[in-house]
Amino acid sequence: MKSIRRILSFVTIVCVATCLAATLSFAQGQTAASSKPEDQVMQLERDWLAADAKGDLTSLRRIIADDFIGSSFDGTVLSKQDIVPERTGPGGFAGATVGDTNVRVFGDTAVLMGVINTAGTPPKQIHVTLVVQRRPQGWKIIAAQLTRIP
Repeated sequence: MKSIRRILSFVTIVCVATCLAATLSFAQGQTAASSKPEDQVMQLERDWLAADAKGDLTSLRRIIADDFIGSSFDGTVLSKQDIVPERTGPGGFAGATVGDTNVRVFGDTAVLMGVINTAGTPPKQIHVTLVVQRRPQGWKIIAAQLTRIP
């Protein structure tokens, strides 16, 4: 009888431990998957700046949509090929940081307006407006306008 109780106790402990591990694993997966779209879009901006700073062309190609359209500081219309050139090394945002940022989500589209603080001498601020869209591959930057703050 004692051995049956021991076996039942052992089985119960194993079942409880297995259920607990499965619950924790599920909760961790849910936290990442359920983060707010606003947070995901702000992370996309940080990922974009980091990829540009490192010259990470693979990440830039993933972040920027193929049908991207943008406006440069002088008003020139830009495509993805214009902002993801075939180059290596750090881009123009090396050392830049994100300042105040505001995101509005409209279904699968979001608008981010914020400030980028450059690392140049003297440091400058750039107003950024990004339009991003959730696609099957994740959030992509589909439009951008950058304006230097005098």
